[in-house]
Amino acid sequence: MNRAVPDIAVVAVAADTAVSRSLHRFLVDAGLPPVEDAGSADVAVVVISQAAVDDPGWQERVGACRGARVVPVRVDGVRSSRAPERLRPVNWVSLDPASPVTAFGTVLAAALSDPRHVRELRNLRAQAEAWTRGERSPERLIGDHRQAAEAHELLTLLREDGYIDTSGPVGDFVAASYRATGKQRRRRRRRRTVGTVFAAAMALVVAVTLPRILKTRGTDFNALVSFGDPAVSRVMPEWTSLQSASLLLRGNAHQKALARQTLASLLSLPWSLGGPVTGIGGHDATVDGLALLPGGGQAALLLRNVPDGVDSLGLYDVHEGAVRWQLRLGTGYADIAAGGDGRTVVAVGKTGTAVVDLASRTVRRFAHVESGLAVTRMTRQGDIVVGRAHQLVVGSARDGAFRTVGPHYDTLVDVQPTADGGARALVAVAPGRYRLLDAVTGAVLAGTDAPAPIIAAGAVAPDEVSAVYTGADRQLWRLAPGRAPAATGVAVPERTETVGLLRGGRVVVGGQDQPTRVVRLADGGDLGTVCGDMPQLKILAMSPYGDQVGCWGPYATTLWQAPPGPLPPDTALPAGGLRTGATANGPTAAVGADGGSVVVQSSGQHAFTLRLFTDPVAAVALSPDGSQLVAATSRGEVAVASLRMTDGVARVVASWRIPGGQPVVAVGWSGTSPLATSGDGLLWQVPSCPGCTTDQGLVARLKARLNGCWIPRQLQNVDAATRRTVDAHACRPLPRPTTPVEG
Repeated sequence: MNRAVPDIAVVAVAADTAVSRSLHRFLVDAGLPPVEDAGSADVAVVVISQAAVDDPGWQERVGACRGARVVPVRVDGVRSSRAPERLRPVNWVSLDPASPVTAFGTVLAAALSDPRHVRELRNLRAQAEAWTRGERSPERLIGDHRQAAEAHELLTLLREDGYIDTSGPVGDFVAASYRATGKQRRRRRRRRTVGTVFAAAMALVVAVTLPRILKTRGTDFNALVSFGDPAVSRVMPEWTSLQSASLLLRGNAHQKALARQTLASLLSLPWSLGGPVTGIGGHDATVDGLALLPGGGQAALLLRNVPDGVDSLGLYDVHEGAVRWQLRLGTGYADIAAGGDGRTVVAVGKTGTAVVDLASRTVRRFAHVESGLAVTRMTRQGDIVVGRAHQLVVGSARDGAFRTVGPHYDTLVDVQPTADGGARALVAVAPGRYRLLDAVTGAVLAGTDAPAPIIAAGAVAPDEVSAVYTGADRQLWRLAPGRAPAATGVAVPERTETVGLLRGGRVVVGGQDQPTRVVRLADGGDLGTVCGDMPQLKILAMSPYGDQVGCWGPYATTLWQAPPGPLPPDTALPAGGLRTGATANGPTAAVGADGGSVVVQSSGQHAFTLRLFTDPVAAVALSPDGSQLVAATSRGEVAVASLRMTDGVARVVASWRIPGGQPVVAVGWSGTSPLATSGDGLLWQVPSCPGCTTDQGLVARLKARLNGCWIPRQLQNVDAATRRTVDAHACRPLPRPTTPVEG
């Protein structure tokens, strides 16, 4: 898979070369080789000295690290008041020349801190800014006490950590939300903080693992994986799971136990589907276009071969992670789009228009050219829609006739094919003046004149006549025909650049300075993450045929399956419905709640207690075969556990929470899928790990979840037997482009 470890950059001046080189060697030995571009890094280690603070180039590089977690390292007696303002409130690491490893270990601990904390703080800052701009209206506060309490605890934790700046209006926003929601819910006790202070935990991790990392140079985090470090595991779940499978299949008893725990905790998480690797074997190419095909198993790629600049169309296999073949198109193509039949792909550009039949690999060419911006889409009816910089163009894949439609606009925000067989576009005819267009006829369906945001961003819904756009108040607004624009309450950072809409009112929001999240427009509930392996997301490629999302960055392209929303209202419930009680009986076991734990009595075995929550269990249900249970609390927390794995130990294999802060009122099973009903009556399929009750089941589940290929460095510590067992294969060179049959 073409995903790297989190990028770390070292920012230093020439006078501090000795320190920066030592730090560079240390990070390489720890499996984190630094990158050159600090502006694109996830973590920036800033070496601060008397010479550095007076260097304009150093100051400029520090200023470019706006989206990174900054770890300042002081190498001499420079005063904090001389440093750039954003570095002053952040904890500094002081380097002792006599013992640099101590400081370097602290740097590693800070760099590996949970990235979810950074993401959550950025989201809170966006909400706080929207609250401030709205004159601190109570309606813009966090409405759920649990979420407000977690935000309060997060700020407390980060202030103790000290490596992330928590200043600004976010503190006032969280405090006001906590007070307001606390008055409404006094009957519920404040949630206790779970776990220990992160700084102490990471110091322990570094103290225990660092010597072993340094003894095993070049192990690429194998030492950390074997010790079960959660920060690394959740940043790289696929790679960590592969390493854990190797330990499970060939490790000693202790390693196998840790591998079971690691796999059990990761196999229910959202993962990347991988992406095309185009630089293997000396035949290189860049991905200039991506079209997701129906079914989700394949994608069409517009590949620009290096160094001749000739464009080709490639067919990419998502599971194998390989481009099966390439057809040479020529030069100057700008974008591609796929039809609903799964076999037609159109490419447009300055040398003409090409319609490719994927089944026969034939090409029909038309004279129509696009010399500038040409965002291309194809409807289910076969219409080709091209979004130019300032005008929509519609053509036919049958005869190649094109025409301009609709009004002239200032910015093309989004254009997408829709489930009704047509296509719609969201444009800005002037800053803040949004129009929703029928992209085939050019008719204006809805419009609004609103205060202009810094960056125009928005998306068209695939399953209804509506769109969303970012407002100047840093939240998403909904635009639909016959209705006034409506605020959704979904806060976004000021410089949000990428937005996409999925079926069922799910919005994908991302950008260069925040992780990409999938959120329910109805209540702002966080459904999960996509594009987690894309630190600098540039473009979202939405599939018109499903929930697949393409994540396009400056250096790579990956695919993700978007997390689902609630199940449809007509979903059939299992026989007997869902359970609302805190006890359950099955064919091989009986369970009963005891506070936040469950007591499990298996047939012929001693009873044991399994801790699940800090709050009392409100509902529990056993799977039909009695091997797993699903339990939930009235606060919306849900856990799935395997009751007895190969080593006889019960483990939690999935932890989840109802999006939007709703409580859980009932749980149950539909086959191997756990279900939960929320307080608002919605039915949810709980993330789970079916079959994860034995070592064989863990390995089988991993094999089913792994997609794509792996570069050699990622496989160097995975034995051949493990590779064969889970079908982890090395990336292959791109096939040579062939000349298509002209049809």
